[in-house]
Amino acid sequence: IAFTGERLHAGSRLFGVDLARHRAAYAFAAQQAAGRTLLDLGCGSGYGAASLADHATLVVGVDRVRPDPASRRSRARFVRADIAAMPIADASFDLVVSFQVIEHLEDPGPYLTAIARMLKPDGSVLVTTPNLLTSDRVNPFHVHEYESEELRSLLARHFGDVVLRGFGMTPRVPAYHHARLARIAKIMRLDVLGLHRRLPRPVIEFAFGQLAKVVRRGIQSQSDGPGPIPDVSERDFPVGEPADDDIDLLAV
Repeated sequence: IAFTGERLHAGSRLFGVDLARHRAAYAFAAQQAAGRTLLDLGCGSGYGAASLADHATLVVGVDRVRPDPASRRSRARFVRADIAAMPIADASFDLVVSFQVIEHLEDPGPYLTAIARMLKPDGSVLVTTPNLLTSDRVNPFHVHEYESEELRSLLARHFGDVVLRGFGMTPRVPAYHHARLARIAKIMRLDVLGLHRRLPRPVIEFAFGQLAKVVRRGIQSQSDGPGPIPDVSERDFPVGEPADDDIDLLAV
């Protein structure tokens, strides 16, 4: 799979902070997975679904692309499908997780309807998405990013009980995060003609992937920046009550 800067693959040192951020959501899900059937909707390269297979009785990962070979060797099962035609029966899962997906959708209605259909009546859903208030706001793959109350209102139309939480950052992370935002802003100021909105879509997506690497390598070489990419884990993105400076939103 061509690297786009959006779909992450386990083992990438350059994107270690991003992977730890995403693994935090899977670590939270693992605490609730024991003895349950679980669907990972939008599982990407599959590393998260593979990790959850050590906790749940059954894990099915669904995405439009094939998972990485290492993920396929786990106990998880994988299905290639689109939300518009999900080949899964009603009320099949105790727990549905869908991490960093909803921001990609122009109309999230069919996606949320599909989740509700596949969920058992007493089941639970975990949804994460970037916090608009701390986002770089330039990702071409993100159609719509959310603030917490907007996300709560949207989900309340489909589910009977919605609780909003957030993923914060330990003191080791913010310097790197702000350096990344500053470097992105510096690059975007060079685009005085707004080409990132006018070029053909494949060109924009390719450029985003390459610039994602440039930004992270640049942070490492900054003499006045935070220095090397910090060696962090999912524990550096703790779950708590929602706050404006959360890096991601978590809806339960």
